[in-house]
Amino acid sequence: MLIVNRIIGRADAPRFAGRQTDPVSISAADAGRRRMRVHSENGAEIGIDLPRQSWLFDGAVLHDDGERVLVVARRPEPVMVIVLANMTAEAAFRVGHALGNRHSPSEWHGNEIVVPVTDTPELTARPVLALGLPGLVLRFEERPFAADAPPACAGAAHEHHHRDHQHHGHGHHHHGDHAHEHHG
Repeated sequence: MLIVNRIIGRADAPRFAGRQTDPVSISAADAGRRRMRVHSENGAEIGIDLPRQSWLFDGAVLHDDGERVLVVARRPEPVMVIVLANMTAEAAFRVGHALGNRHSPSEWHGNEIVVPVTDTPELTARPVLALGLPGLVLRFEERPFAADAPPACAGAAHEHHHRDHQHHGHGHHHHGDHAHEHHG
């Protein structure tokens, strides 16, 4: 098994030109994991043991033997796309707040917010639809999520400190004893 301890570059860098590529499929949910065992498309067994705060972005080169490079391939996965083009600033703020209260990982692309579908499309859309915003446009599609960088509110980059209350299963209220640290 090949052990990878660091990302050595981007696949489009000149030093990797002409090399054969062996894709290593990584999901958005696994892209922030430090340690895991995976296989490349050509069957190479790889043990990944990266430094903290590493992100397995699309095109990350994990190994180069001079002829072939192991390259992270972020595959399309189900996402919900919220179109902001016809929304007021207040409506867009409310959408962001609803997603933030659920700690939903999200990305901003132009006039769209993209959120992974982690259960069903209906459950993913529920907090946004509950706002009852006129002109709200949602669609579901398949695309790589967080392919270039960690998403906002990502679990691996989002720490919580709770003292006297449980986080899950309660209405989300922020108190003085609730700190957020965002890394990245």
